[in-house]
Parts: sequence; C-alpha cells; structure tokens
Amino acid sequence: MYFQITLFNIVTLFLMVATFFVALKRFSGCIDSNLPLTYYGLLLAYWHGNAYTLDNYWVLGGLMCGLLLRFEFLGGAVEKLIRTLEQLVFVYVALRCVKLILQW
Repeated sequence: MYFQITLFNIVTLFLMVATFFVALKRFSGCIDSNLPLTYYGLLLAYWHGNAYTLDNYWVLGGLMCGLLLRFEFLGGAVEKLIRTLEQLVFVYVALRCVKLILQW
C-alpha cells in the first residue's frame, strides 16, 4: 500500500496526470480541440498494452463521448449530458490509476 518506483507505476502516474489535465481543459478550452483525442490515443495504447487494468466499457464509452464532442454531432442539453458522461470516465480512470499505483 505504498508507491514503488517501477515503469508500470510511472506510466500509470503519467496517465493519471494526463487525465486530470484533459478534464480541466474540457471546461476551459474549446470543445473541438484535438487534445482529448490525443489523450484517448494514449489511453487506448495503455489499455491495450496492460491487459485487465481498465474496464473495456469505460474506455470505449469515453472514446465515444470524446468523438461525439469533437465532431459536434449534438448540441444543447445532449452535449451537456455527453460532457457529464465523459467526466465520469475521467473520474473512473483517475480512481483506477490510484488503485493500480497503490496496489489496492
């Protein structure tokens, strides 16, 4: 239940920091930025490289929300719903990263 310095933990910590950064940029930045798509590329690479660390439905659901927001298919209340769902994915990824780093 402590932090060990390993490559897996450092990469997981980097993913957690990237998650916080993208979650904050979603509120302040423009909605059609390419930064979240870059983040989802990193998330997919992490998910594919480290099997059974993240749930498939959360990762793919977050990717779908990110794509819907990036290409602006919807607006108004539906856009707010998708933003909320994406924030839930960010919370899941951050909490799961903490659990993986601390070996819970």
